[in-house]
Formats: sequence, C-alpha cells, structure tokens
Amino acid sequence: MRQLAKAVLPLRWRRLLRHEITQLPQRLRDLPADLVCLLRPDAFGGPLPPPGLRSRVGQLSREVFRRVGREGRDQILSAFERAREPGREYPNWLDFGCGCGRIARYLADANPPVAALYGVDVDPDLVGWASRNLRGRFATMRPDPPIDLAAEAFDAVYATSIFTHYGEREQDAWLRELARVLRPGGLFFATTMAPAMSARFPALTAADLDSLAQTGFVCANPGGAFNARAAFHSQEYLERTWSRFFRFRFYEAQGFVAFQDLSVWEKPAADGGP
Repeated sequence: MRQLAKAVLPLRWRRLLRHEITQLPQRLRDLPADLVCLLRPDAFGGPLPPPGLRSRVGQLSREVFRRVGREGRDQILSAFERAREPGREYPNWLDFGCGCGRIARYLADANPPVAALYGVDVDPDLVGWASRNLRGRFATMRPDPPIDLAAEAFDAVYATSIFTHYGEREQDAWLRELARVLRPGGLFFATTMAPAMSARFPALTAADLDSLAQTGFVCANPGGAFNARAAFHSQEYLERTWSRFFRFRFYEAQGFVAFQDLSVWEKPAADGGP
C-alpha cells in the first residue's frame, strides 16, 4: 500500500495523508464534543475552534488547546506583573500572530481584564473565527511588515510561538515593526526555543548545529512553510541582538508552558531615559 501511494501520489499529498492519519485518533476522541459544539457553541466552557483550525496552531486536542491557552495567559501576566511600572496603566494589548485566539480567549477574561485587546495573523480563517467568537478586535495582516496599525498604539505586545519560525531577516524586520507600534515604556513578551531544544529536531544539519553553537541562533528549513521552520535562540544571542530594538528586562528558561523560553523587553523612551 505504501509503495502504491508513493507511486501514485505526489510528495505533498503523501505528507498530508500521513499527517491526517497521525491526527485521526485524537480527532475521534474529540469528535463527540466537537459535534455537540456545532449545535451549542457555549457547551464545555465556551466556543472552541473546530479541529481543523486547532491543528493549524499545533494543538489539535481540545484539552491541550485549552491548557496551553490558560497556562500561557497566566505566565504572560505573571511576567507582566514583574516587569510593569507601578502605577502605570497598560490598557492596549496586541497579540502578534494571534491564530484563532489560543491565548487571547483567556487574556480577555483576566482579572483585571485587559481593557482593549487587538490580534493580528496572516491566516484569514483563524482571524475570522476569532472575530466571530472572541472578545477583542482581530484582523488579517500581511506576511511582511508593516502592519496597518498606528505608531505607538499599544502598551504591551506578546508573540507566542512566532519568532520560533522566523529567519534572521524576518525576525529583525518584525522586531523593528513591533517596536514602532509599541509606546515608549511599553512591554514586549516573546517566546523562543533554546539551543538545547534542537535535539528534538533531527532535520537540523551538521552545518545548522555548528551555526547554532557559534552564533547562538539558527533557523532550520528557512525557505519552507512557516510551521515547517524551526528557529533556536540562546539567551546570549537574544540579549546581544534584540537589544538593538528593545531594552532587555529578564529571561525565563522554559517560562512558557514548560517548553519555550520567555523573554521580556521594554521600549525605551525617545531620549533613552527610563
């Protein structure tokens, strides 16, 4: 059967078929709840994206999708409380690469709640679902900067599992753009993968690993589809290079759902002061 598929189907379709077969057991486990939610969207704790959209952001399972959203929200808010300036208000938040609102759905319900939440993503299907089902404003963005947002419009920006897929050119372009839309004194939260995580990615070549060891950064498969890329950052690399755009505040190894690292940054005042 495998040989027949290999002879008949193009490589792209064979990969898609393998992906669907791998996901089938989880789809069947979640099928009853997903069917109920088609008729009663508020069942089981509120509307949840359908399995096809959940799988696009790497969490097909209903349980894992919720857990990552809640834990991610809690860890971002914990870092925010540690980094914020006492007495200052941070009403406007941007979810950069919001997907179908995995974090945004819980951030909107935080205590105290975020006053104004805006999300952007390149996938119109994910953005459309979030717009119809979640509190906040959501819009489709282009794959490359700029975003159609005013300068200094936000007090806080977070990007989870986004810079884990960018090569250096894309990374720097988006860091510059996010600095543009962030107010002076505003905070930026980003997740990245540490070099030690590269052991989980056997597709990395010897040259990739050597580059990672030498520079503290590598992006595997940089010309591939967004989710097929994997970027790794050392803390030293982040402090050395991202400080061109933001002031480094602190770094938490595996500070995002015990998997990715969480780093916190601040946009300096125009005069370089606090």
